[in-house]
Amino acid sequence: MKKKVVLLVCLLISAGLGGGFSEVSATKAIDRSNILSADIPTPAGDLSNLVLTLQDLPAGFTEMPPATIQKLVSRLNRLKPGSVFAYQKNDDQHFQIVGGFTTPLPNRIDRATFDAQIREGSFAQQFSQRLNSGNNEYQFANLTALTLEDKIGEVSGGWTTQGKIQGVTLNVEVALFRRGKIGSCLMIIYLDGSKPAITISEAARKLDSRMIELKPDLTQPQ
Repeated sequence: MKKKVVLLVCLLISAGLGGGFSEVSATKAIDRSNILSADIPTPAGDLSNLVLTLQDLPAGFTEMPPATIQKLVSRLNRLKPGSVFAYQKNDDQHFQIVGGFTTPLPNRIDRATFDAQIREGSFAQQFSQRLNSGNNEYQFANLTALTLEDKIGEVSGGWTTQGKIQGVTLNVEVALFRRGKIGSCLMIIYLDGSKPAITISEAARKLDSRMIELKPDLTQPQ
């Protein structure tokens, strides 16, 4: 995989994860004038350890460069992410990138909005638009539904798309889920015609389990 293609894939992650539901959130105007005191959010706590680690991934994955992580954080700034992570595997057997983030959903209005983005498909629509906006070096088809292999979170959804970067066909898979008062988004990118070293369902299940283990107070059913 040529270095420029890898850089473009990093840009693809930034565009997709950064645009998916930050744009949706901006279009969902909510009247908060009648919010009850019980709905006032409590501090979300530190979510920075809610990440996939190299130990969660097959051998051969490495962390993405700090500059790439910083770009992801910048793209996600409007969402105030609790954690952000990204890894790559680029060898003779696989080319794959795994990236994602968590975000606090401390009140029930935020949780209801997040859930609606999954159920109504608005996340997928905005993700597809952002994925192809402002860049002529890649073009991807609209996202289509992807069934996750496991029961992940309280509410979850999966999507897939395919496109080309400099003639290289790539598959993109996305999972969005909520567990208690925490929302999470995951993306994997891998070469068409090959099997990913870790599937989107496997990655999501590992992150979901870590959320339950490390934040039991924030992952109770809501």
